[in-house]
Parts: sequence; structure tokens; C-alpha cells
Amino acid sequence: MAITDTSIYRIVGNTEIHQLRDERTWNPVDGVQTWRRFAGPAEKIKEYFNELTAAGADSGGDEIRESYNGQAGQVHIRVIDDSGGEDGGNTEELNAVWELMSQDIQKPIESHPDFDSVIAAKKREIEKKARDAESFIGGTDAETNLYAYYSNQVLDYIATQLILRKSITVSTKSAITLSYADLNTVVAIDAINPPSKLLGALASLPKMDGTTGAWEWLKKGPQCRQLGRSKFALSYEWWGADRWAKIPYGGTWEPG
Repeated sequence: MAITDTSIYRIVGNTEIHQLRDERTWNPVDGVQTWRRFAGPAEKIKEYFNELTAAGADSGGDEIRESYNGQAGQVHIRVIDDSGGEDGGNTEELNAVWELMSQDIQKPIESHPDFDSVIAAKKREIEKKARDAESFIGGTDAETNLYAYYSNQVLDYIATQLILRKSITVSTKSAITLSYADLNTVVAIDAINPPSKLLGALASLPKMDGTTGAWEWLKKGPQCRQLGRSKFALSYEWWGADRWAKIPYGGTWEPG
């Protein structure tokens, strides 16, 4: 059978550049990538490489490299097949990288769940008596304990906040769109839709009242960072806490 497919074979003696069969690779950072390969005489390959690099992002490639073997050479053009490209080999979920971090925050001691039974007026009375070094007698256990904290200048306690981050890498072939829906609003962890194993770990977390259950997640503003001429990193964050205020965040905590 005659060899007629010049996209796979180079005709001996031909001085032009010919495209070889594409190859695809995958890695966790960039997802699916197509390598478009071209072969030809070394001088022609050098000219083609210079032409592509001069075009920059307009070349359509995310990475370009050349190689030589004697008088022959090849140009390889890497194309990240994100959803904005022709192949669309990657989706947002395939490309997403998830991170879970924690940070300590200080909260007013009276906001601890142990003092939820103490009404606001009583908290102000206890605070004033402690500040003025007046005795406090006849209160409930929660009220007596709060008075003891105030008397000893223990005004805050340390709580742990979780930060869930989702990062997506896209190329300039995609239109950069960021979601501002539900900004600074509590959203359910199921709606965030992290990977199943991570979702299982976050479904039941320790709470300040000694129980376990789902935390509340506050969606923060998205961020966009340029990684190079043709690549951008988009990231979303959700701040997890035992409970967020009902007003203005839509959480479950309400002042007593």
C-alpha cells in the first residue's frame, strides 16, 4: 500500500515542513494537553519556530519547543485543551485544584456557645460589674462564669476557621468569567461541590457546643492572577465556621 498520508510520514527529499500526528498528555496541573508536532529541514524548522514565538499568544500555543537531529528538526506546540479551545478536553471540574487550610481567629468571650443562655442585657450588667470591681451574686452558672472571665480580663477566645479554596487554570482561549453569585453569603457545602473524599471529611466537623455537624461556609470574592502571557489562575474561597450571623450573612447565629 502506498504511503500517502503526509501528516504522518515525511516524503524523502521534500524541503517543506510537514505536520505529524498529534499526541496528547495529561498532568494534574494543566489537565489534558495536545502536542502538535511538525517536522522538516533544520533551517525551515528554525524559521517556523521564530515565526511562532514572534506571534506570542496569537500563535495558539501554550508552549513551543524545537529540537534537531542533524539536518532535520521538529517543532512541538503544546496546547492546553481547556473548555475554550476547539477540543475542550478539560472541564472546570477536571482542572480544579482544591486546598483546605485553617487559621485561628479571636472572638469575644461572650459569643461562645456556653453563654448563649445569657441575654444581652445581662451580659452588659455583668461586664459593668466586673469593670467596676463590684461583686456579682445569685446568677446562673453561665452568668457566674462570664463574670469570672471578665473579672480576670479574659475577653476573647481562640476559634479555628477553615478556608476551602478552589483554583482553576485557564488559557487565553477561554473567556475569563468569575462567579459573584452569593458573594459574602453562607452556602451549603454540597453546593460548593468539592471532591467526594473531601466532602466526606467536611460533612461532620466539631462544633463549639461539643457536638458535630455541618459547618457554615461563607463565599468570598473570586480572584484572578495571570501566570504568563497566555495562562490565568482563577480561585474561589469559602470561609468555614461553626456558625455565621443570620444578618447579614444568612447563617444561623442570632444575638440573644
